[in-house]
Amino acid sequence: MMVLTVLLNTTLVMAQTAANEVEIKGTVISGNENVVLAGSTVVIKNADGRMVSSMNTRKDGTFSLKVKPLTTITVVINYIGFNDYNSGAITMKQEDIDLGRIYLDTKSNLLEGVTVVASRKKPLVQSARDKLIYNAASDISNKSGNAADVLRKSPMLTVGANGDLKLRGNSNIKVLINGIPSRIMAKNLKEALKMIPASSIVSVEVITNPSSKYEAEGAAGVVNIITKKKLKGTGGTLDMTGGNLEHTGNLSLNMSSGKFNFSAMGNYSVERERTTSSLTRTNLNNGKQMGSLFQESDMLQTTKGGSASLSAQYKIDSLQTLEANYSYWNGSWPQNGGLYNRYTTANQYQEYRQKTEQSGKFNFSEWVLNYQKKFHREGQELQIIGQVSTAADVSNYTTEQYKPDGKPAFIEQGPNNSKEREWSVQADYSHPFGQEGKTSLETGVKYLGNTSRSVYEVLNSALPVDPDRSGSMQYRQQIFSAYATLNFDLGNDWSLRPGIRFENTDINATFQNNAPYTRKFSNWVPNLLVVKKLGERHEVKLDYNERIRRPWIMDLNPYANAADPLNIIKGNPYLKPELTRKLELSHTYTGTKNTLLTSSLYYSANKSAVEQITRVDEKGISYTMPDNIGESTRMGLNVNTVFNPVKNWTVNAGAEIFHLKFRSSSLGLKNDGTFFNSSISNTINLMKDLQFSASADYGNGFITLQGKNSANYSYRFALKKDLMNNKASLTLAVINPFQSNFRETVYAFAPTFQSTQINRFYNRAATLTFSWQFGGLSASKEKDSHFPDQSDDKSLRRRRK
Repeated sequence: MMVLTVLLNTTLVMAQTAANEVEIKGTVISGNENVVLAGSTVVIKNADGRMVSSMNTRKDGTFSLKVKPLTTITVVINYIGFNDYNSGAITMKQEDIDLGRIYLDTKSNLLEGVTVVASRKKPLVQSARDKLIYNAASDISNKSGNAADVLRKSPMLTVGANGDLKLRGNSNIKVLINGIPSRIMAKNLKEALKMIPASSIVSVEVITNPSSKYEAEGAAGVVNIITKKKLKGTGGTLDMTGGNLEHTGNLSLNMSSGKFNFSAMGNYSVERERTTSSLTRTNLNNGKQMGSLFQESDMLQTTKGGSASLSAQYKIDSLQTLEANYSYWNGSWPQNGGLYNRYTTANQYQEYRQKTEQSGKFNFSEWVLNYQKKFHREGQELQIIGQVSTAADVSNYTTEQYKPDGKPAFIEQGPNNSKEREWSVQADYSHPFGQEGKTSLETGVKYLGNTSRSVYEVLNSALPVDPDRSGSMQYRQQIFSAYATLNFDLGNDWSLRPGIRFENTDINATFQNNAPYTRKFSNWVPNLLVVKKLGERHEVKLDYNERIRRPWIMDLNPYANAADPLNIIKGNPYLKPELTRKLELSHTYTGTKNTLLTSSLYYSANKSAVEQITRVDEKGISYTMPDNIGESTRMGLNVNTVFNPVKNWTVNAGAEIFHLKFRSSSLGLKNDGTFFNSSISNTINLMKDLQFSASADYGNGFITLQGKNSANYSYRFALKKDLMNNKASLTLAVINPFQSNFRETVYAFAPTFQSTQINRFYNRAATLTFSWQFGGLSASKEKDSHFPDQSDDKSLRRRRK
């Protein structure tokens, strides 16, 4: 009985003590980078300065400590490379204390009258709830090259030798710039990426399970390229690169005073690409050979272009911000070269040479107005964005054909001019529920309108004008969308994010020589994300989402590019939209010293898949155009990791294996195969101001419905030397130094033909980049306008027990 009494008394005392304990919690965040600081040391001291409790912040930057009620306490937080935080004396009561979001500033030094923030790099790769973030600014090899070179080093992204960007082997990607859709990315992604200097990119976000707030476009997912970093002060950065294949310059300026912040950025680039190819094609009829074609070509493309942007931000008050941005792009990619043709049938022998010139160029302007209002309650926010863009495109070709004896046969020209205007307005709102905000709603609406006109014709010196090869197209598209997403914190480290998006699309196109195209369709696009944390270091996610792909204007345009008269490329004015469904299970492990390991198992399937299809007629002429082929499925596994084998060595590696299957009942074709891609990047700090980087990527090929591509690989080395007390640097980079060119073999087949094409890309390069930061610049604590967001309110928020 006595033992039982003692046990009861002890239990009551412990329960009373626990009940009287006060919880102190908060979240530690980097003030300039606006990311959580996992592993920060949090210490609570009493009035005498003695430590009463301590812990390291969790993976999400949060901490929670329970202490006995004292008269006053002081909370001290420190993290390497940052100034310490000291709360000062806090008077305690019988209430829990929520310190909210605590921002730590990076340590800075005063050098020759110029304030330079101490360089503390972000981890090369970070994992967030629905995305992986590649911090490009932390990789010294990104001082030269363009955006495509940066993307090939990002998790799950691959860039082919011809510049095609793919996410998990799928080229249907929605690309954003600073979190906002830009028409320039949708018009000609491959050429637009060449015009963004690698040095201007801060980070790349790869989002494979986007929430409902993102547009439903992009079957593979969303890629968000961050090119701006909010700064305070007056100054700028300059990057200049020279090399055998590229010359680039990038200048950014920033000026802030009081409630105003102004920034400007301009860049210019010139890049040369030489490609040679040989094609052997056999024409078939019921399996019998009817003719053969042999071609050789040598083409040189020079991409020239630049862009400029101006941005002005006005902070109305502590909760409201208004920002206006104007950007202008101008680029051209003329291609010149020669082509040899030999076509043979049982009754015909045809041989000739060609000189070909293709000129593509565009002008693009975009205006964006962004209003953001944060409320006093953390997590409650309103954002309204308006956009207007205009574009003018020219896509011409001129072909001079010569007989075997060198005499001219004819000259053919195919001009194609188009103009486009797009406008949109959207509103997004987030609202937390409950006293602690463990449940929240994100909702919004958007309207997008687009009109364009294209005029094309073909002029041949030896033939009369063919009305079927000349004409015009007028295109109009309207999209209304609305979405709702709920975020549930279910407790016990479970969270749930269901969402739904509605999109109503109205497309209308009229053609001079074709029947009108009209499509009206509505899509309910659901998604679901379930997250379970397993301790402090493991996280498991299950995701389901649906994505759509609408026909793009370039897909619909019936203009035929006959620069090569035996291989004609044209649009298809009768395409249908495609729908993709995806299920994914992923795991994330976060270790010490910035170690990160992520893995995903996924399956996706779509109907009415859009692929480029080639058909060869009885004259031996091939016509390539986009078409709804039928069905495609893919199942894959990808793994990415970042770790430090030793203190000054960082490794970023990734690998993926997937099985891809195509089937088209209408064409009587099917194709499948298993493929893998891999990449690795090493960064080594050789000494205080000298860094070395080596990276490479390899893929064993890819298939389409009609064929297969051979392996693709590349490798790069870079050496960076810091100068002028870390205010400047020189970076020497070499790309594919041990080979003059890269060889790719493309096999294609159909009931009417079989072909083998060998391409050689001359991509051996060397560059030298000078980078300089000038003026008094430091990182701003203001968050980018990136919805959803959270309040910056640092005031104490107390909750009664």
